[in-house]
Amino acid sequence: MKALRKFSPPATLLKPTARAVLGRVKTSYPRIQHLLVPLDFSGKSRQALRYAVPLAEKFSAKIHLVHVLPPVKKKAEDDPTRLRHKAMRRLQAMASLLLAPNFQTENLVLTGDPARQILSAAEKIDADLILITTRGRTGLSRIFLSSTAEHVMRHAKCPVVSIRRQ
Repeated sequence: MKALRKFSPPATLLKPTARAVLGRVKTSYPRIQHLLVPLDFSGKSRQALRYAVPLAEKFSAKIHLVHVLPPVKKKAEDDPTRLRHKAMRRLQAMASLLLAPNFQTENLVLTGDPARQILSAAEKIDADLILITTRGRTGLSRIFLSSTAEHVMRHAKCPVVSIRRQ
């Protein structure tokens, strides 16, 4: 009589070990190609650029700067077109001063509600990440004074990094 051989199931039926699976799967990280940085021209809002530049270097991403002007009032003393050009010149000056040329892309100056305009700009440029500064209000002041950063964090379709102003 033939000796019974020990049965071994096919390799496809064996439960793979964690090491075997990780050996076949390439670990990857999210692709970040477009960073959106909203600025209000305060010194504190520039802190977001301190975080955006190393990320752009790491991922070879482009940095988009956006500034939102308040809605135009009918009795405004300043011409809205002149305000837009002035804001655009300030954005371009800030970009040339703080960003390397290979990270810069189009800068946007928008008019309206800041949170909504930031969200629409993020969709327009297909932003992968928004870096925004926040004042870090708590308690009743947070409830009564709505936060642009909080609205952006709640409604953005991409991840948002909130940087507390110091």
